[in-house]
Amino acid sequence: MIGHLLFYIYGGGRYAYFRANVLTIDSPAALRHPLSEGELPDAKNETDRTNRTNESNRTMKTTRILTLLAMLMMSIQIIAQERTVVQGFCKDENGKAIENVNISIVNTPYGTSTDAKGHYELPLYDRSTAVNLYYSCIGYQDTIVSLTPKLLQRDSINISFRMRKTSYDLQEVGVSAYSDFYRSRTNRNIADMAFLDGKIYLLENRPKSSSMVVLDTEGGELTRKDFDQLFEKLHIDAFNDLILVGQDSCLQVYLDEKQSIQPVSTFSRDDYRNKLLKIVCEFNGAYIIRTIVHDRGLYWLKYNHGKSQDFLYIMKDGSMEKPQYLCSFIDTLGYRACQSQWMKIQNEYHQAMAENFTLESIKEENRDWNPMREGESITSIRIKKAERGSPGFDLINEGIWDGNLMRLAETPTLLGMIQWYCSILAKQEYQIVPLIVNGLLQLIGLDNREIVEIGTDFKIANRQSLKTTSGEEFFKNEFLIDKAKGKVYGLFEDNGVYYVGLYDPETGSVGMGQKASNKIYPRVFKVHDGYAYSVYFDNAQMLGRINRVKLITN
Repeated sequence: MIGHLLFYIYGGGRYAYFRANVLTIDSPAALRHPLSEGELPDAKNETDRTNRTNESNRTMKTTRILTLLAMLMMSIQIIAQERTVVQGFCKDENGKAIENVNISIVNTPYGTSTDAKGHYELPLYDRSTAVNLYYSCIGYQDTIVSLTPKLLQRDSINISFRMRKTSYDLQEVGVSAYSDFYRSRTNRNIADMAFLDGKIYLLENRPKSSSMVVLDTEGGELTRKDFDQLFEKLHIDAFNDLILVGQDSCLQVYLDEKQSIQPVSTFSRDDYRNKLLKIVCEFNGAYIIRTIVHDRGLYWLKYNHGKSQDFLYIMKDGSMEKPQYLCSFIDTLGYRACQSQWMKIQNEYHQAMAENFTLESIKEENRDWNPMREGESITSIRIKKAERGSPGFDLINEGIWDGNLMRLAETPTLLGMIQWYCSILAKQEYQIVPLIVNGLLQLIGLDNREIVEIGTDFKIANRQSLKTTSGEEFFKNEFLIDKAKGKVYGLFEDNGVYYVGLYDPETGSVGMGQKASNKIYPRVFKVHDGYAYSVYFDNAQMLGRINRVKLITN
C-alpha cells in the first residue's frame, strides 16, 4: 500500500508539485529471500524469525517515515524563510468586502486578486529591494502601497484598507486639466507606442487579438488595422522597419501611399532576437552589433547570467569577412553573485543525482538486494522514475541539458535555490545604451554607470563614469531617446511619478529634472519631439488613455 505526502510550493507565478512516497508493507514474507532448494523449514524457528522480521520492519518503517517527514518539513522551512507573504482584506467605505480587486507588483507581470470575502494573499520572494503594490478595481480609486526592504524581512505583512469609489466629476476635471492626447476604444488597452516618419503608431490589445492604430502628431486617427494574432510590443529596428513582436512570431508592416497598413513578412521570435536586435545602430559606414542573451523565459540559464554585453562592428560595404571586436561590458558584482549561486545549484543537483544513481545501480546489479535494509524501496524508486522520467540520470554530465533550470529541480531544496537565482540574482540583463554624439559612438553601461567612447577608427577613445548630479536615489537606470530632437533624457521615479532630466554627453552627467507624468506608474512612457507621453488604463471606463506633457529644456 502506498501513502502519499503532498505539498505545494509557489514561486514566481508557478506551482511546483512534489510527491513523497512512503511504502507500507502488508506482508513481511514478501521481503524474505526464497528458501534455497532442498532446505527444510523449522516451524518454531520460522515463527521466531517471522516475529523478529515483523518487529524489525515496523521499527524501520516508523523510523523511515519520521525521517522523511522531518526532511520535508526542513525543506519547506528553508523555502518559506526566503519569502514574505502579504495578505489582508479590501473593503468599501461601508465595510463590505470587495471581490476581484487586482493586486499587482509594479513593473512585473505578477499579482493576485481578492476572493468573495475580499481577502488576498501574495508571496514576495525579493527581500532586498523596495516593492510597490498596485491595488485597482473597476469603480474604485487606485491605491499604491510601498514596502521597504526592512519591512520585507518579516515573514508576513498584513495590509487591509477601505477603497473609495471613483468620483466621475472629479475625474473629468482632472482629464480636462491635463487633456487626454488620445483614448482607445472600449475594452482595449494600449500595450505600446512608437514614432516613425512623423507619425505615431499604437498597439491596442484585446484578450486574444491586437490592432495597430496610426495617429498624426496631434492625436488624430489616420488609419487602423486589426490582427487575429496577439502582439506584445512594437519595435523599430536599425533600418527603420516597423515590427510587431508576438510571443512566438513577429510581423513586419509598413504604411503605403494610401495610408493603409500592409504586412511585409512574418518570422519567428528567435530570428527577431538573434538577428534584428543584434544591429543596434550605424556608425562611420559600419553596423554596430551586440551579443544577445536569448530570452527563453525566466527559468533559463543565460550566457554570463545576462550580466555581460559584447560589442562588435562590421563594414556595410562587405569588405569584412566577419565582425571585429569593439569592447565589452560586464557587471562584475552581479556576475559573481549569480555564478556563486549557480555553482551551488550544480553541486546540489550532482549530489542528488549521484545518490539516486547509486540506488538504481544496486538494484540492477544485486538481484538479492533487500531494499528495506538499505532504506529505500524498489517501489518508491519506480514511482520516482515514472514521475521524473529518469532518476539518477545527470542531464548536465551527459551533455543533454537544454538550459531549462526547472528540469534540475529534483528536490525542494533545489527548487528554492533556483527560485532565488531567477527572481533575485539574474532577473535583469545588462543594459547598454548606444548614442552617437559629436562624431563619436558612446556606449553607456547603466548598471555599472560606465561610458565608453569609440572613435572613427573603431578604437576606444575615452572611458568615464556616468554621473548623476541630482536625484541619485530616484534614478531608474534608464535612458529615453528623442530622435526627433536629438536629445537624451534620464528617467527618474519618485513615489510612482516619473521625472526626466536632460543628459549632457560632454560631461557624461544627468540630473533629475521636470515632472513628466500626471499620474503614478504609467504603463508605457516615451519621449518624442519635445513631449513626454504616458499611457494609462482607465478601470472605470475600460479603455486606454494617453497623456502628453511638453518638456522644457535649456
